[in-house]
Amino acid sequence: MDKSANPEMLILAREIRGLTQTELAAQTGIDQGRISRYESGDRLIPQAEFQILADILRFPVEFFNFEGERRSAETSEIFHRKRQSVSVIDQKQIDRLLDIYHLGINELLKSFERFSPYSMPKYNLHDYDGDAQKIASLVRRDWALPSGPVDNLIARLESASCMIFPVDFGAIKMDEVAQWVEPMPPIILVNNRAPGSRLRFSLAHALGHLVMHHNEVPYSEMEQEADRFASAFLMPVNDIKPELAPVTIDHMLRLKSRWKVSMQALIHRALDVGEINDRQYTSLFQMLSRVGYRKNEPFEIPIEKPELVNVLLGTYKQQLNYDDNKLARLVRLQVEDFQKWYYPQEYRFHL
Repeated sequence: MDKSANPEMLILAREIRGLTQTELAAQTGIDQGRISRYESGDRLIPQAEFQILADILRFPVEFFNFEGERRSAETSEIFHRKRQSVSVIDQKQIDRLLDIYHLGINELLKSFERFSPYSMPKYNLHDYDGDAQKIASLVRRDWALPSGPVDNLIARLESASCMIFPVDFGAIKMDEVAQWVEPMPPIILVNNRAPGSRLRFSLAHALGHLVMHHNEVPYSEMEQEADRFASAFLMPVNDIKPELAPVTIDHMLRLKSRWKVSMQALIHRALDVGEINDRQYTSLFQMLSRVGYRKNEPFEIPIEKPELVNVLLGTYKQQLNYDDNKLARLVRLQVEDFQKWYYPQEYRFHL
């Protein structure tokens, strides 16, 4: 590997393909110990082996010259909404996809001014006695949101320059994952298999992390705080409480279409604001289970679609006469990966 190559990119390329060092060694015929030394930067890669690694990992040679490093949740630069059963390999693969987008979006934005005058607000929870719901109300104020339901949450996030990518996580139990490495804008990956109501809650959850936890040392209460933020952001107490009664299954179903959240989220909110007690809450969830609504709620709301990345790519094509081949070279990907990762609505790719 030449002196300008970055060992971090070798690790990134291997992990995005879901390979261990041992598996990569088996596919390339290069000893695992040698791969380990290449990845640690202790040893330069001979040109012949470098080409083998690039071919097997399916990245252009130029990709390995990217400056930068892999990011991790331990630095509060990546936030996940996921099940505990997500494997280390799966999580690394998703985190590396975020890194791929970070590198690529950074290249794409170099030629253009910011797409929006808005920015992501940041609040310190300690300044508000840990009250995530108060911060949710402040963000709504900052964005001049009217009272009542949030109309199009993806549009609101994109107004703050969030780059949102729908991803088919396949069997991986992941709802969303967000990364924010300043001065780059936040990047959010959302599960394109999620129903519309769950998608919106996941996006609001990611927003809570970005607003409240950016550059914070990770701690155990972060997920609960992001959930409280999401609930209050989507259903402000002064707006939702007068509409909740009676808290019945039928009424929650009617409110679902108006507030664009799940029936379960509405029941949770009813408990939060004191409209029902713990016994009623348990009874309502038992009713949901009996009629099969815990897994499949009726009357799902429409899926919101991101547009900002398409606008960015369209600007390159219309103003600079780029095609997909030239765009792929700019972000240092094979054209097949560029199309799969940057046009996920069309290609429906999964990890």
